[in-house]
Amino acid sequence: MKSIGIILLIICLATSIWAQSDIVENTVQDSQPVQVEVIDSLNIEADIDSLKENIDPRLLLIEMNNFLVDKREMEDEFFIPHLIYNENFHLSSPFDLNVRIKKNGFSEIPFALGNLQILQNNQNFYNTIYKRGNIFYNSLRYSLPVAITETYMGLGDIDMNNISVSLIKGSILGNPAFDMQLNFLGEKGKWLGYEDEASQNFHLHLSYDLGFSKIHFDNSFIDQALPGEKHINGYQHPFQSTINEEKEYSIIVENEILDVGFKYKQNDYEMGEVFSKERNLLQVLAKKKFQTPNHFIDVSYEFVSEDIEIDSYSNPDTMQTVLTDNKYYIFSGDHESNIFGFNIGNTAFYQDENNFQFDTELIKKLSNSFNVLGEFTTKSNEYLANPLDIYPRKESRSSVGGGVFIDSPIINLKAIIGQHHVEDFNGNYHYLESTVNLGLTKNVGILYGLWVRNEKTTYRVENNTDVMRYPEWQISGKLELIYHLKYNNAIKLGVKHIHHSNYYYTLDDLEVIFRNDSQNFDAYLKIQLTDRFEISVDAINLTNNNIMFTNSNHAGTHFNFNVHWIFIN
Repeated sequence: MKSIGIILLIICLATSIWAQSDIVENTVQDSQPVQVEVIDSLNIEADIDSLKENIDPRLLLIEMNNFLVDKREMEDEFFIPHLIYNENFHLSSPFDLNVRIKKNGFSEIPFALGNLQILQNNQNFYNTIYKRGNIFYNSLRYSLPVAITETYMGLGDIDMNNISVSLIKGSILGNPAFDMQLNFLGEKGKWLGYEDEASQNFHLHLSYDLGFSKIHFDNSFIDQALPGEKHINGYQHPFQSTINEEKEYSIIVENEILDVGFKYKQNDYEMGEVFSKERNLLQVLAKKKFQTPNHFIDVSYEFVSEDIEIDSYSNPDTMQTVLTDNKYYIFSGDHESNIFGFNIGNTAFYQDENNFQFDTELIKKLSNSFNVLGEFTTKSNEYLANPLDIYPRKESRSSVGGGVFIDSPIINLKAIIGQHHVEDFNGNYHYLESTVNLGLTKNVGILYGLWVRNEKTTYRVENNTDVMRYPEWQISGKLELIYHLKYNNAIKLGVKHIHHSNYYYTLDDLEVIFRNDSQNFDAYLKIQLTDRFEISVDAINLTNNNIMFTNSNHAGTHFNFNVHWIFIN
């Protein structure tokens, strides 16, 4: 957290130096819908040419407000259909996220951390889209000369303190071709009451428009102290403390012919006196997008090279070292089409016959708001059951389902039934995702969100401890009462609920079977002052339960105070 002051000082100085114009408030225009959603949906290429010599404050304000509205809608709509519990920026789940992640076109190659921690590390840094089992991160594209600073600050019991600062600005140093995004996330706290968790994450994005091409440079630093359960094999080491450090550099050159990129990443991970892991990662990327009014295709090719060293300290007299040199290729594709009223989407990657994923979705609109849909997923991946394994294990998954999708101003609902297959079990699942936004009176509204997954499993190999028993019920929900005031002011009162039914698994090194269900309620009060400033108080663990998920002691009832501020200079 010691870097927070330095970062804030830099941001304050930068925003003061780069102040260029006074902005007069105007009405926000609604963004226009697009027929085919592309990954860079938040990419705002404003009409800068018309503003270079004579800036119109009203036009500038409209473009800026459109950017903020689109960004807020993207953040509100981002949802991952997994059981995830959060407090401030801390995330936890009883299972690692079964998703594939791409950042600025590069595949995220798993190493030390599970997907959930990767999600936590990248919060508020990127334009984020989830679709069909894939998460796409892209640095924000902002070319307006007005600097926007967005800040989240939080203070709480048990040292649950955090700060997230984002600065975006176009026309750096008066050059309309030069844009910048700067992010910092600092957080700490006794997460889930078991272990202190602290992070200092930094991200810088620079872009320069040459006319015939655009160059993007990204740089990230991550410095963390984490509980052992955040390790990619966390269920084997839930009670250890770890240190994780990452350095990442990437360059992408975009043009109309072919986008090319280069990425280098260094990982250093240490788990007390158990083991340490180091990796040097190199990725070379070539990608191409094709778009018409009804079709969108994004294809990419990556060369990946990994040099990995793992040292084991489990035996005080000897040290076991494992060296790995991996080289392979990844082919990826993302496709969207609208044909005769059918929306077709496909997302896929292929590394080899043991590492691939294919997700497809078909939606048919029957009326303005009512749709039927079908989905299919098949995937396979190799993984190491523990850090010192030489030979990986293989896991295959597949699912097929169908249902209905309702999209209206009042209710959004997706209901699916299907069958899920994972190695040694089959499961019939029922899935429900819904959001209800209802106006009770002129000033009072209710927002209700619910996610439910029910899955009954049949095990073919009852004694296979490598397959974790999934709970039959997984539920998360939110109920929010909103009182609207003049000038975009509002008071919000909400309750959040999360639950999973009983399930169990075995820790091999402890030979203990954990068995538990979880039930938790949190509440919050938010006071919104315009659409640029909000203060809130969170009441965590209202029922004062002691256990959260399976292996974590939950902190007792406590409170957090938070501020969210968007500053325009």
